[in-house]
Amino acid sequence: MTNHKLDRNQIKLHLILLGYWIILGIILRWINLADKSASSTEIATLGYSLGQSFFDLPLDQIISLNQLLSPLQLDSTSTPNDVMYNLLREDNHPPLYFLLNHWWLKFFASDGEVVSLWVGRSLSAIFGVVTIPAIFGLGWLAFSPLVGQFSAALMAVSPYGIYLAQESRHYTFTILWIIASLVCWITAIRYIKQRRLLTILLGCFWVITNSFGIASHYFFSLVLAADGLVIAWLWLRDIKNAMQRYWWRIYTVGLGTFIGFLVWLPVLAIGNVNNELTDWISTSFELDEIWHPIPRLLAWILTMVWLLPFEGTSLFVIILSAITLLVILVWVSPYLWRGWKMQINSNNGFSLRIFVGFFLGAIALFLVVIYGLGKDLSLAARYHFVYFPVVIILLAVALAGCWDNSSSLIQPSMEIKEQKITPKDLIFSSFKQIEKIVVIAILVMGFCGALTVVTNYGYQKARRADLLAEIIQKESAAPPLVATTYQTHSEIRALIALGLEFKRQENPDFFKPQFLLVKRQEEQRLTPDSTLAKVISEMPLPLDLWGVDLKVEKSDLENFNCREYSESQPKINGYRHKYYRCR
Repeated sequence: MTNHKLDRNQIKLHLILLGYWIILGIILRWINLADKSASSTEIATLGYSLGQSFFDLPLDQIISLNQLLSPLQLDSTSTPNDVMYNLLREDNHPPLYFLLNHWWLKFFASDGEVVSLWVGRSLSAIFGVVTIPAIFGLGWLAFSPLVGQFSAALMAVSPYGIYLAQESRHYTFTILWIIASLVCWITAIRYIKQRRLLTILLGCFWVITNSFGIASHYFFSLVLAADGLVIAWLWLRDIKNAMQRYWWRIYTVGLGTFIGFLVWLPVLAIGNVNNELTDWISTSFELDEIWHPIPRLLAWILTMVWLLPFEGTSLFVIILSAITLLVILVWVSPYLWRGWKMQINSNNGFSLRIFVGFFLGAIALFLVVIYGLGKDLSLAARYHFVYFPVVIILLAVALAGCWDNSSSLIQPSMEIKEQKITPKDLIFSSFKQIEKIVVIAILVMGFCGALTVVTNYGYQKARRADLLAEIIQKESAAPPLVATTYQTHSEIRALIALGLEFKRQENPDFFKPQFLLVKRQEEQRLTPDSTLAKVISEMPLPLDLWGVDLKVEKSDLENFNCREYSESQPKINGYRHKYYRCR
């Protein structure tokens, strides 16, 4: 970490460039912001932010579209206490973002109306934009203004960053706390290295930041653990001074952060009731699957900066995208490695080692959770926001090394004339210029990845409710009944996401759909006294039954004159659906 004294013109130039990255980031995060269908987790965020409960929806009886969407309707009488109560009773997330979102939604939505996805996602998009100047400040503080600029540029076009910003979730908000905590962390490490006392103001700010981070997402604890691993390494190197005053300030911050974490232990105990919500990420220890988390981790890291169309396109395009990414990765890797080596051998070497230590510590912690605790965090890209800012910083450091190395080449023209230029010098000169091309190519690839996300060819929703709603409207020849087997309110949210798509697509010529949440029975056979059988018997025929994640035997439905429509139905991500015609 070095001091970078800049004159007024240089500061002005850096601010202008930062403004450009912010504008670019705004544009990319608002392109097609509301076009994608809502994921079930977004439905949860919107519902709880509105102070609604998902347990209020009736089971085993037909409900209308308006009834199904009631958890997404603004009730002007709801309070932050309703947000806290329903969230902590039904979900397993801390409440800080939901409380902020509560006030945000109340400001923009009208009483009784279904909140729009654009409004629901806009707060996350705003926080996503704020991460650009935040990461700029971290890069400048820890390394140099040039690293800050590349960090801001990479954050502006990051496919992963845009994916998180276009989700009505708390990830971009938590990333801001991560960056703020890293600023305190790297500054504290500077104090430790210089054996100076951490200022009380900075220590208090650090504790407050960590406490707010935990109140935003419990995975922030992995950030604290990775911080702690690096500081523990420094402590072991300086163990003979472990009782010095400058270390006691660090201990005090650790104690304050621990107390901030203890506040949430009762909440975590309540959240254990809802552990079934995370059962889907259980690690598979089958021999043919146990190694899968490793390549998935590498894939998520790569797509934080690079991505080309891999979803919703032809096999030819997917193969071409994969080959292009592989070729570019092989091409740029040696230059990035040289950039890192240059930085390691510079005044930034200590800071670079510290950030590498954080990154390796975070990956190690993820592997401990995956293989030690049996929770496969590699299954979902969104969980990897924990180390996302550090990946951006590390790549920015390499780019700055390449850029500095190439910029040091050019000599004044008079001096060139007086020197004898050898073929070796010319080759070396060309190599240096290639490094700048590599830097530009990496940024351009990042921009292509950003376009991939906003056009929905990458980071698609796990559940494509939009496609299923289109199919139901297109194929139904009679009034449709959409039936789902209820296990947890994950199924409720998935059905609400589908209902929201019916409302968003607004086809006046389509039959009004009805919905049924069937409580799961231990005996799945359909008997005359089963809820679904009674409903089919009582409803006027003809009727089109759409079983969406419905656990029922086809042969049992045939006994009630409901036959599966023979024409093939396309597969839809996240939904298992079957079409029955009851006549």
